[in-house]
Amino acid sequence: MAGKGNRIFMIDDHPAVRQGLKLLLEQEKYVVCGESSGIAETLARIDASCADLALLDISLGEENGLACIAELRRRGIPVLVYTMHEDADTIDRSFAAEANGYVSKREEPEVLLAAVSDVLAGNRHISPRAARSLGKK
Repeated sequence: MAGKGNRIFMIDDHPAVRQGLKLLLEQEKYVVCGESSGIAETLARIDASCADLALLDISLGEENGLACIAELRRRGIPVLVYTMHEDADTIDRSFAAEANGYVSKREEPEVLLAAVSDVLAGNRHISPRAARSLGKK
């Protein structure tokens, strides 16, 4: 169910990005319930009882965030991919792994917030830049 107060777990290997996202999300009355910089740390700390949504970057240092989408979904956690990758292959692979949404980091903050709301409401979301990439296939 979408709404303010929903709990979001952020997964990104850049501390400054996480800090900025936390400010943005908290301004909109979302609760940042946790954060991590890698897959093992994420899977050790997250489950559906603590998070309504995982906001996941694909590039996690040497790791590929795609590797944890299926496990997050198995745990009952919707996944919104938020990444710099805009190529059709990565987008397709994210949705094949059962991501609920995909947003390019080059989008305006309002696009990310709309995606968070959509995914929390149970809808699939793809940002305009990502949709354009898929349209070029």
